[in-house]
Amino acid sequence: MTTRRVSATVAPSLTPYRAIELLRQQLGDFDRIYALPHGDPEGQKWTNTTEAILHGAFGQPDGKPHQMTSKFTYAGSFPIRRAGFSGREGTPDRVLQLQHHQRLRQRKAVLESCIEQLEMLAPPAATIAPERYQFHAAIASVSGALLRDGHYKQAALEAYVHVINEVKRRSGLNLEGDSLMNQAFGCDGRTPVLRFNSLSTDAERDEQKGLFFLFKGIVGLRNAKAHSNQLLNDPARAHEYLALASLLMRLLELAS
Repeated sequence: MTTRRVSATVAPSLTPYRAIELLRQQLGDFDRIYALPHGDPEGQKWTNTTEAILHGAFGQPDGKPHQMTSKFTYAGSFPIRRAGFSGREGTPDRVLQLQHHQRLRQRKAVLESCIEQLEMLAPPAATIAPERYQFHAAIASVSGALLRDGHYKQAALEAYVHVINEVKRRSGLNLEGDSLMNQAFGCDGRTPVLRFNSLSTDAERDEQKGLFFLFKGIVGLRNAKAHSNQLLNDPARAHEYLALASLLMRLLELAS
């Protein structure tokens, strides 16, 4: 009698929060990948990276890909007719490109569903140990190495410059400094370009104003960091400056 061998389960290696960040990065690159022709190596690289993130997010039950990972991998599978097979012509390139786009659209939908599931699985923020905190991926990219190398002022400066540039990108405003933040978030007697709520109650307007002042404050911090090391003389404080920038980046993702 043959006994079926069950492979060991591989546990998730990413926290839900980190997995969500990485999957959103992949979705942010979707339009670029969608514009490429089928068979382009960049498209396959995007697929491989996304699959690796999904393995880290959901693990591998019994050593096999999680169902969400499988849904991504096999989304939009089509039979491909190759030239010379049983005397038939190969699938026309135009059809392959259409199938490629359909496959990508289905994969995008799977990734959006994965993010929704991970958001439901994520524990309350208060239960996360401080040492497990992760900078926003964009902040880690522009400032992480600088922080690790002890370049605290430059790490904070790059983080705040990135946040300000992201406000410009999200708002579409060709402004700088306080003028940018006033137009992007200010709600006194006007409708802001970027809103964090419906602004239908006093409490919601107060929330908008509070977040507006946080974003406006980094303009002053950016200017100060360009000229002074006084407040950046230890790694813990520099870490907190980058954490503030990470918070603002995450808030921007919620703004409409």
